[in-house]
Amino acid sequence: MSIFKPVRLACPSCGAGVDFQAVSSVNADRAPHLRQQIVDEAFQREECAACATSFRLSPQFSLIDHGRDSWIAVLPATERAEWPEHEQAAAATFERAYGAGASPRIRKIGSAIRRRLVFGWAALREKLIAQDLHLDDLTLELTKMALLRSSGSAPIGASTELRLLGGDATRLAFGWLLSSDESLVEGLEVERAAYDEIAADAGGDWAGLRADFDGALFVDMGRLTIATV
Repeated sequence: MSIFKPVRLACPSCGAGVDFQAVSSVNADRAPHLRQQIVDEAFQREECAACATSFRLSPQFSLIDHGRDSWIAVLPATERAEWPEHEQAAAATFERAYGAGASPRIRKIGSAIRRRLVFGWAALREKLIAQDLHLDDLTLELTKMALLRSSGSAPIGASTELRLLGGDATRLAFGWLLSSDESLVEGLEVERAAYDEIAADAGGDWAGLRADFDGALFVDMGRLTIATV
């Protein structure tokens, strides 16, 4: 089941209190509409009754989707620099739920689940969109790296991140977002063939980078570029 608790936060614009139902766990099998709300960027968003400002809670929850063999730990984007510690904690959380202490049936379910750790709503949304487009998320990160290599004018920096925003059978849409508020800085589209080419070269030129992600929960090119603390 999905788990919520009531919280009251101050509106960032006027300071008035705004009531939220803060989520700590989302079960996408039982509540697929919540997963769709995340994709639609509506989940955990409320509007201030006093000034009409719309804002979201910082994410801190887990999303389980047995139908897609997926478990994702979600934390605020502001905590990305501490990803090694958070990755260890997420692995321990998963182990408590699906590991040696669980029933044989639960352990069997857990053995098929892909574990992931993300930071921020945009990173979570990207994982869900990748699932819907039947994209391997590691190959997607390698595709993003290839885009960086070929771009001479991308707004690369500590304050921006490149995220998948959508796509279809022939093209993929990406966007450079500000990490602070996930607003769009610049968009770009590429042929899906760019992803397909890297997917077909699993043991070739990209094998070394793939190996850097062996056993990783934090499958994001930030793993290789974010300065950790």
